[in-house]
Amino acid sequence: MSATDKISAKEIIIAIVVLAVVGAAMFFTIKTFNSEGIQQSITISDKGSPSKNFVGINVQLLSFDPIKGDATARVSFTPEGSLAGEDGAVKQDLKFFINSANGKQEIDYAKGKRMTPVEAVIPIYEGNAAAYPFDKHKAQVELYLTPGKPAEKKEADKPAPQPAGEEAAPKKEEAALEDIPIDVDWFGSLPGYTITAANSKESDENYVLFEVGLERSNIAVFFSIFVSVLMWLLTIAVLFLMISVLFRGRKAEIAMFSFMAALLFAFYAVRNSQPNVPPIGVLSDFLAFFWAELIVGACLLAGVFTWVFRPSK
Repeated sequence: MSATDKISAKEIIIAIVVLAVVGAAMFFTIKTFNSEGIQQSITISDKGSPSKNFVGINVQLLSFDPIKGDATARVSFTPEGSLAGEDGAVKQDLKFFINSANGKQEIDYAKGKRMTPVEAVIPIYEGNAAAYPFDKHKAQVELYLTPGKPAEKKEADKPAPQPAGEEAAPKKEEAALEDIPIDVDWFGSLPGYTITAANSKESDENYVLFEVGLERSNIAVFFSIFVSVLMWLLTIAVLFLMISVLFRGRKAEIAMFSFMAALLFAFYAVRNSQPNVPPIGVLSDFLAFFWAELIVGACLLAGVFTWVFRPSK
């Protein structure tokens, strides 16, 4: 082995430093992922549990579509105290209300039956997906549970026919129905999003209104910014390359054209590799993608025409 082939102590130190920096960056990235990817379980309201006879409601976020402006959640129930029967059945008829944007907003649960989970589409009232990756969205979830009216009583509620000449007995007023106390827990985590939930001041033991916030996670924002910066650096490199060809007399080579043509298609693929990126036309496109395509395309055309019309030496 010649002296030039030997690894010097300086090269070993540089390699160790590089590996240490890469390792630290990976550790930080994984730590950030773990903190953002953890399932967000939050107790929204526990005002119903002191009554001991209440229904625990769990709202789990399943998906979120910023383009349509809605989020899908699964709502499950756990009767407690005197409301709980065998095998999770409920001991009285109940009616559940939720502000679903698609499907039923009122669901009836019959006495002696289990309260099966329901899926609801939560409307987004604030947010614009075109602001990617800095878009922020807000939604409101409204929950309410009351005693239901048994189906078999509908016929009994009708007044009985009275004999001729007799006046119908005045109907007794029914007692006012009391609302059912509820506890509400929120459970949600989606890749690429930071999700928060906070109870409203309007909530009480029978009625719960809470707000859900959804925004891009720090990792998603960082990667999107990295992609934009990468596009600009490559675009500036191509621009300087063509300036050198056009004004400094550097020879235009075919390999340059292959490189620039490949970039035009590579930028599109890299742009779509961003996490949960909407279709073309968002803020990040106006900041980097459109400019990169325009400048590289113009440089490619300028290089081709220079190669064609510049006389050979």
